[in-house]
Amino acid sequence: MRVVLAALNAKYIHKNLALRWLYVSRPASFDVQIVEGVIRDDPMNTANRISAYRPDVVGLSVYIFNAEETKALIACLLNLMPEVRIILGGPEVTYHPEPWLKLGVEAVVCGEGETVFWEYLQGKPSPSIQTNHQVSSEVARVDLSLLETMESPYFLELDEADMDKRYLYMETARGCPYDCAYCLSSLEKGMRRFSDAYLDKTFDRLADSGVKQVKFLDRTFNVDPVRALQIARRLTELPSSISFHVELVGDTLGPEIIDFFTSQAKSRFRVEIGVQSFNRKTLLEVGRFSRLDVLKKVILQFSEAGVHQHTDLIAGLPYEDYYSFKQSFNTLFSLNPFEIQVGILKLLHGTRLRRNHETYGYTFTDQAPYPITSSSWMSEEDMKSVESVANAVEKLYNSQKLRHTLSHWVEENKLDAFDLFLKVGNALRTLKHPYSQRDFFRCIADAVKEDVLLPLNRLKGDYYRLSPIYPQPFWEEGELDDQGKEVRKAIRNRLDSNKISVKHMKIVERADGKVGSDVWVYPALGKSHTVLRFDEKYNLESETVYESTHRDA
Repeated sequence: MRVVLAALNAKYIHKNLALRWLYVSRPASFDVQIVEGVIRDDPMNTANRISAYRPDVVGLSVYIFNAEETKALIACLLNLMPEVRIILGGPEVTYHPEPWLKLGVEAVVCGEGETVFWEYLQGKPSPSIQTNHQVSSEVARVDLSLLETMESPYFLELDEADMDKRYLYMETARGCPYDCAYCLSSLEKGMRRFSDAYLDKTFDRLADSGVKQVKFLDRTFNVDPVRALQIARRLTELPSSISFHVELVGDTLGPEIIDFFTSQAKSRFRVEIGVQSFNRKTLLEVGRFSRLDVLKKVILQFSEAGVHQHTDLIAGLPYEDYYSFKQSFNTLFSLNPFEIQVGILKLLHGTRLRRNHETYGYTFTDQAPYPITSSSWMSEEDMKSVESVANAVEKLYNSQKLRHTLSHWVEENKLDAFDLFLKVGNALRTLKHPYSQRDFFRCIADAVKEDVLLPLNRLKGDYYRLSPIYPQPFWEEGELDDQGKEVRKAIRNRLDSNKISVKHMKIVERADGKVGSDVWVYPALGKSHTVLRFDEKYNLESETVYESTHRDA
């Protein structure tokens, strides 16, 4: 039997680990291929790639981010191969398989499919399979010790050519000990762990794999603090070219593991900490029992240590109104994490919030990813404001383009951070695509001019810092007056005396607001650029070089 295992990933750099576990668990009698596309692909092109293998069966992996695109792919597959058997699996179909069966697919695997999928194709019945003639009665869970006996899904021959170009997704455990009402992981009771011996063998192979970034899928990497620290220390023994992403519960971290992430390994790990809200009533209602004072302290420690820390907030949770969410955002912003993700609550099938949506007054889009549009506490207008804030945070803060400038503005001008992002976010909505970097900065300047003292000083610094090649002049710069010409002449003389060769140069006010000049110097090829900072007497105070790929300036 010929089987194609297929999925649409968000981007090329992502890989679907579920397909690879199915691949290594295949019976010897099956001829199996993996086909991956991305959600932006033409579905017919992906369908043609699949049909080229003339499969008897196509197994598709479905998530909220690829659900609608997978529906289009199913239609294309049935158009090309009307007799093909299509079987679905994944979190998006596990808890509401019925609508998918109406699309012409044969069956849905509910839960983990490493054994159930292949047994079904061999004619063995399973309570975790749903068809038009059989209702699933349980969600499948696989014995991890069985998976350990199989070929590793992490180092397959079919992946060797681009191991250094794509993320490697790994797992040390399955399951989640928490019961968050908005999360599918809350339905997966109990924890199952891969053995230390299995992980050690995997990490040994990882050292020579060529992989650059490993993302652990564990819902809570530090659920067992001793084991988490043991694994993390083991990972730091691997080549320094490999970095790691782990998800942590911040308020349960002990001093030893905090010290590890903030000192010994901060350059190797990207950590993700789910905050969701700082409203205690909200957190209790959704089943999160966070020690908020401890959580704030940990986030601040990570920020001050320079850890690459990603934090999450969810807008629309029960008992959190617009004002409360604003306070949650401002609290998190004051802790200065590296990234802040502002998300809109999604009502996922199977979760408690989805089941009880009427109790909370939720209105939502009944199409993946199922974002809410209002609640008993937040209106549609409130949610649109949050979306504007989320957009501004992504473009200005998480991109690292203006992260430090924004923090400076909020502190220096005693501003409300949420309101500042809202103003900028609303302004960005008016920009017509495509827009230039110059348009982007002009839009920001116009949005904040009534709230920020001398915004152009810092914005000019960011504008020139983010330009790898000699850019268009900042929009308010005209012809040099006599004083400007004297400054330029004095700086030219100083550069010559310091034997600094300049191809292209732009002189602006110092971004820190002090008297003097910042001189941006650009080489011909644009591989890097430099800012020279002079005081009011044209003495060179500092020299900073930015590579064209520089991110956190």
